[in-house]
Amino acid sequence: MSESQKKDKLDVRHTFFIGLAFFTTGISWSMYNTQVNFTLFQYLGLYALVGAWMAMDNIIGVIIQPILGSVSDNTRSKFGRRMPYLIVGIPLAAIFFVLISTVNYPQDPMWLLLLWMFFFNISMASYRSQAVALMPDFVTPANRSNGNAIINFMGGIGAVMAYIFNLVLVPISLFLAFLVVAIIMVISLVILLFTVKETDSYSYKLILEMEEKEGEKIKDKKEKMSLLESFKDVIGEEDKSTLFMLLAIFSWFVGYQALEALFTVYAGDVLGLERGPAGGMLLYVALSFLLFAFPAGILGTKIGRKLTIKIGLVLWIISLIVMFTFQNTTVISICFVVAGAGWAFININSIVIVWEMAPTAKKIGTYTGLYYFFSFMAAILGPFLVGLIVDALGNHTLFLVSSFFYIIALIFVFLVKRGESELTEEARKKAIQEL
Repeated sequence: MSESQKKDKLDVRHTFFIGLAFFTTGISWSMYNTQVNFTLFQYLGLYALVGAWMAMDNIIGVIIQPILGSVSDNTRSKFGRRMPYLIVGIPLAAIFFVLISTVNYPQDPMWLLLLWMFFFNISMASYRSQAVALMPDFVTPANRSNGNAIINFMGGIGAVMAYIFNLVLVPISLFLAFLVVAIIMVISLVILLFTVKETDSYSYKLILEMEEKEGEKIKDKKEKMSLLESFKDVIGEEDKSTLFMLLAIFSWFVGYQALEALFTVYAGDVLGLERGPAGGMLLYVALSFLLFAFPAGILGTKIGRKLTIKIGLVLWIISLIVMFTFQNTTVISICFVVAGAGWAFININSIVIVWEMAPTAKKIGTYTGLYYFFSFMAAILGPFLVGLIVDALGNHTLFLVSSFFYIIALIFVFLVKRGESELTEEARKKAIQEL
């Protein structure tokens, strides 16, 4: 095999190790989203209020993540430009995660729960964008759908573990379940540090080579485009594909985040399940996601990312309508399997389209920030908005209300015309040379 072929070939094993960063977010957020909402409902008693407080992480994320995603593009250290944020963020997140589980209703005041939630969310926001942006620093554009499939597969593994802990550990002790997750997060960071050397990534090497050749001049000329400026550029584009893609992302995340934030409450309130089994039902989504993660990446490469996303959205719409019609655990479990496949088709390919819409390779981190800005804005509004409607129409309407936003997302995706591997390796090099 030639050097060029080796360079273009996806290093699957190494990409799995890169995925450990995203794995920590998968396992922690899945446990958080299935149990913290249950505790909040004990204090508040309304879907809308639970949804509003569950949006705290997204309010913090939409402020911090785009900024640090952009800042990390310009970071230089012996650990690289993404790793320093993981080294600080993961251990802090693990500590505050455990503290959340120490709050008990009704003995402890609600403000204590909110305090630990706040610090946990700050810690997660400090490294989540970098955990995602780390992969495209190593993987060439042609391989990013498959690379992103591996990353999301690792996140899915984390989610599966969290849902299993819901079923096995939560009935024993909520504190034990959260402690185990925190320990796993820290162990994952240690393994990541020993197996992934970010300074060896071709993207980071290329930037350092150009900076060494040009000296401080490159750093002085380095463009520090803000999120607002990037968004203005997107709006100003003659082809509105990037804007439509971001609006589609916003729409489906309203539906998804609201369902994730409120399902455990719905399962306890409507289906009569205890908090452990209620959270454990989402295991079907996670297992299906894992099963279809790699096919989703391959399918995105073969038939196109946009078509794959459309198929995923249709699967979600059908599943939600069926779950609304037949509200029992058996039907919901089956539909969650179908929806999990749909989420793989959507999630594996959507951020890759956003990366390829970036005008230069240097702005991948910034466009990752744009992706998360729209997804987190949806997550801020989604749980409260959907919860408000559900409180008004009845708790049994959760699935129907969620389906409406997936339909809107499907319409926007039909308007997207770009995003299929536009940022080639040659263009990436040229963009960096033009700094």
